[in-house]
Amino acid sequence: MKPTLAIATLVLFVASVLVANAVLAADGSPTKKNIVILLADDLGWGDVGFHGGTADTPNIDSLAQDGVRLNRFYAYPACSPARAAMLTGRFPHRYGISGPVRPRDQGLPMSEPLLPAAFQNAGYATSLIGKWHLGLAGDKSHPNHRGFDHFYGFLDASIDYYEHTAGRGQIDWQRDGTTIDEEGYSTDLLADEAVRQIEGNDSGKPFCIVVAFNAPHSPFQAPESLVAKYQDKLNAHQVTYAAMVDSMDQGIGRILDAIDAKQLRDETIVVFASDNGAARAGTNQPFRGQKREVYEGGIHVPCVIRAPGLLNAGTESEQLCAIHDLFPTLAAATGVPIASAKPLDGVSLWSQLVGGKATSRTIVIAENDHAIIRDDWKLIQFADGGTELFNLRTDPTEAKNVADAEQQVASQLQSTLAQYQVIVQTDGPAPPSGDSRSVGRDVVSRRHTLAATTAQDLQEGESLAAATIVGDATYGVLGDRRVESNGRGIRLFSGKDTDGNGTLAGEASLVSDDLSPDQRWYRFYISGLAQDDFAVDQDDLYLKVEFFQKNGTDSLDLIKERIYPQVSRERNDLFDNATNESLGHATWRTYAMDFRTPFAEVDTVKLSVGFANGKAQAGKSEFWVNSMDIKPIDAPADYEAAKPTIQDFPQPDESKLIALGGRWYFNPKAGQRQAPKQFDYTNAEQLLYKAARYHAPFAGNMSSWLRAGYLDFNGDEVAKDQYKPYAVIITFTDEHLVMRSRNLPNHPTATFPDRWRMLDGNPSYIKEQANTWHIPLQPKRNPDAIAMDEKNSNQALPMGAIGVATNGVIFFNPFDHIFETDAVWRLDRCCGHPSPRQQYHYHKYPVCVKTPWSDEGHSHSGVIGFAFDGFPVYGPYESKGLLAKDDTKNPLNDFNLHEDPDRGPHYHVTPGEYPHIIGGYWGQVDTNHRPGR
Repeated sequence: MKPTLAIATLVLFVASVLVANAVLAADGSPTKKNIVILLADDLGWGDVGFHGGTADTPNIDSLAQDGVRLNRFYAYPACSPARAAMLTGRFPHRYGISGPVRPRDQGLPMSEPLLPAAFQNAGYATSLIGKWHLGLAGDKSHPNHRGFDHFYGFLDASIDYYEHTAGRGQIDWQRDGTTIDEEGYSTDLLADEAVRQIEGNDSGKPFCIVVAFNAPHSPFQAPESLVAKYQDKLNAHQVTYAAMVDSMDQGIGRILDAIDAKQLRDETIVVFASDNGAARAGTNQPFRGQKREVYEGGIHVPCVIRAPGLLNAGTESEQLCAIHDLFPTLAAATGVPIASAKPLDGVSLWSQLVGGKATSRTIVIAENDHAIIRDDWKLIQFADGGTELFNLRTDPTEAKNVADAEQQVASQLQSTLAQYQVIVQTDGPAPPSGDSRSVGRDVVSRRHTLAATTAQDLQEGESLAAATIVGDATYGVLGDRRVESNGRGIRLFSGKDTDGNGTLAGEASLVSDDLSPDQRWYRFYISGLAQDDFAVDQDDLYLKVEFFQKNGTDSLDLIKERIYPQVSRERNDLFDNATNESLGHATWRTYAMDFRTPFAEVDTVKLSVGFANGKAQAGKSEFWVNSMDIKPIDAPADYEAAKPTIQDFPQPDESKLIALGGRWYFNPKAGQRQAPKQFDYTNAEQLLYKAARYHAPFAGNMSSWLRAGYLDFNGDEVAKDQYKPYAVIITFTDEHLVMRSRNLPNHPTATFPDRWRMLDGNPSYIKEQANTWHIPLQPKRNPDAIAMDEKNSNQALPMGAIGVATNGVIFFNPFDHIFETDAVWRLDRCCGHPSPRQQYHYHKYPVCVKTPWSDEGHSHSGVIGFAFDGFPVYGPYESKGLLAKDDTKNPLNDFNLHEDPDRGPHYHVTPGEYPHIIGGYWGQVDTNHRPGR
């Protein structure tokens, strides 16, 4: 375990399941539209008829007439990066493809999943027809093993159009891994193969076909009949090139005719694009530059999408987009889920295409040089360090470099590019962009990738360039360099609505996986400075830690601590009139929170600093952060370790047990012949519950303290701690376990009321209660039971108590108000808080420091309480290291319940996953427990 970690991993739970805005069938389900992508090779912006090209392209032009022309579509400067970006949805520098892949290169790593595989998994027949150019490194890297059911074409960069031979003279032409020797002009053969597959698709499966033509890439060869067509119109070099483009257009026409012949036009989305700009043979007019350059001519390429009935025919879109957006956009259009294990740079732009309205966007395109484009502005950073800035709206031909005149714009774009380059180096998730309104709905399954950059690699503040930033926040220079040197870092704006959403709130997050199951205590700390006018309501400046398992893919819990009271206090304590007024009176301070990972399975934490409820004050109203870090610490001196697990509980002599009803037994000691009239702290270890093994769930849980600051029965505030040995008393009737409880937590709590707004401003006290609960000994199934919907709008669970824990504290459903507020984030460290009736209660599994049920996951969890239908509520684990919510062999139902032979039907709490405790009453609720709705 390293003593400290300077974290450099941007966190966005990206990599999505894109289903929102999908095309819907009459019954509301997404339709499985066919997909055909027609990709030209080295075709320039000016090479198509609808842009004034010299070759006849009536079929491509018809696509433009019947579809949407994407006027701001970008590819990459070279073939391989463009194809890799399209197939992965990721910036190709992330995985080592920055230029054309040579035969000796590794090519597209096997660790990179291809998005066509998502269509394959969704039931599509997938094909790649034409050029691969992403590596020759063995069978496993072959397209047939990368998400394509069928591959017909060639693997290298280019081939002879007639001989089908690559650079060394070998035949590079195959069908599904088998080299074939057939005659024909390659453009014709590829188009014919696509026609064959469309005509032969009688399986009922939708198809996803990528036709990657090699035209008009070199070598420059074309059928004589087409060469003759242009002989008298163009020079010799232009003649062949025009004929190659014409041939490709004719092939596209045959493919479109095949779609129509099968009456699939309305069921097929067709995309036409080029992989990069033209080399010298073609034309990129009116743009500057060519292939292998990041000027517009090398990367700004024609693109059309035809989707009859879905997109307005004959329209144009000014949405900034790139080739890595294609598959996420098509997935959104078809309702195909994309569950990527790695962060995507591509986003769905389907809603923008449907709505015809462009949204703000930033993209980066690169080979050796980098181009960053944000709306109208484009900055080029050359490999030698030089930069140029252009306004593409007023200067689309990039004739005038305005970097000197627009220094602020240039600086902002350079900063953003530097941040993104750090992200690429660490393969962190990309900043949110594109269809921001739908991403939140689209992302159903989210995964982030983790990597760390040590402090020695980056200067102070530079690691924060990799932070995920949302809301009114940014990464950049801290302060005015002319008067002070603070370096770079996170800037939170309490007085400026930078994202224009009408609220003042922002957050920056990093991820760390530098955790160990043997090390449970950590300190999260930041170095921050609150400018004099930084201000929030409700003390809402905070540090937050979110816990994950399974390499960061599965959320378990979170804790949050407000630090604004420390800011306010130090503004008074450390105020010095002699401070330079031009800088302000603020000082750099350390803000920290100590925490314990709630489960040994936690392998990832998301660390955040953020604010909400900002006050729109003028002046210096920023909170700066120049470092965020985490380090292991020793357990606090007053921390009580977990009690022995169930497996360690000594098992009784069953022949001596006295049955009490249901699964309950009394374990008599020497001389005892009958069960006592009541169970309390004096004999709790003798009250046994039978599951796979016997255990004593009430042992250690039946006494508590009435703490100073609580209210007693009469509503009077307690001035001094009072020991309450009989906080829980148990008796039995023929039908019930009867629990009398003072509802006093027997563990640490937050301070309530939250007068100083350190938590959430809760105005309620913890008050001593006089509760009596009747738990059925023989719970009965309710055949009409219903589970909660997303907001409990069906009122499957009542407001108020729904069950009781073995320490006598009640469980509530996940909401504090009907349909309104998910309450789980508002809790103290022990997952509870008081209600307006002053009743302390849990909304989720009380898994915090000193909880009496600390469960380290060494076996099936024990009983931690009972729902009011009588069925037991168990802790989170199903077996050693397996959370019940992750059990696929015996999964929990919507009620958070399943059954097994040893325990019968039983609930499990589900850390980090709604509904947290129970999702509804599976059984019949006893008449003593029918709270009014």
